[in-house]
Amino acid sequence: IKVRHRMKLCFSTLGCSDRELGSILSLAKHHNISAVEIRGIGGILDNSKIEDLSPKNTQGTTALFKSHGVSPIVLGTSCAFHNPQKFEAAIEEGKTAAEIAQRLSIYGIRVFGDRLTEGSTDRIISGLSALCAVSDKVCVLLEVHGDYNTIDTLTPIVEKMTDRKNFGLIWDIEHTHKHYGQKWEEFYLKFRPYIKHVHIKDYSDARQGLCLVGDGDIPIKEITKRMLCDGYDGYFSLEWEKKWHPELEEIEVALDSFIKVMNGVN
Repeated sequence: IKVRHRMKLCFSTLGCSDRELGSILSLAKHHNISAVEIRGIGGILDNSKIEDLSPKNTQGTTALFKSHGVSPIVLGTSCAFHNPQKFEAAIEEGKTAAEIAQRLSIYGIRVFGDRLTEGSTDRIISGLSALCAVSDKVCVLLEVHGDYNTIDTLTPIVEKMTDRKNFGLIWDIEHTHKHYGQKWEEFYLKFRPYIKHVHIKDYSDARQGLCLVGDGDIPIKEITKRMLCDGYDGYFSLEWEKKWHPELEEIEVALDSFIKVMNGVN
């Protein structure tokens, strides 16, 4: 099977969210990675409070990215639409993120559905639709996450969003692994047309925990090669969750493993 697209690598700042932007971009340049996914800078997760993302710093931030030869590709948010009490706040956070993304030429914003509760699917569809309407230049990316991690729970949402050209999915392969194991292909084939961005991490079934890419049980090379052969031309992003799991190795170690495994896909 012939690979139709070259692989594009990226990493989430979640693995080094305490570092300043210049340090993060130097890390990307050092590892010859041309894009980053923003999820925390300088110890701050709230995008509205990150100085580098503020309107007054647009020119300087854009220049900093350009000088390192790195692009911001996805802006992560905490937007979850399942909770009716927090729905309006999630919309506002999403709108702020979309405005930042448009200003800094970031491809998409990450949101998630999270918990399956009464009426949550309709709320998620409503929230996604509202954010898609904010700007057709920004893609609204629903992460495969939480209860919205199976064919049954995701299908009603995706079917309602098919007419939105700026809607897509972030496929977190570790979340899918927990439900489908080696039968990942069943999930992938169902949602393949909507996958715009991929989170790569590995998981050890024996240790019941995250591990360096290549040390776990997720068939990362197989998944990656299949996607490239099918024409996927988005990014494969290392989501190293050191922010939530401080016991994990430093991101430099994680990036070395990630790059080695991804370069081994042929």
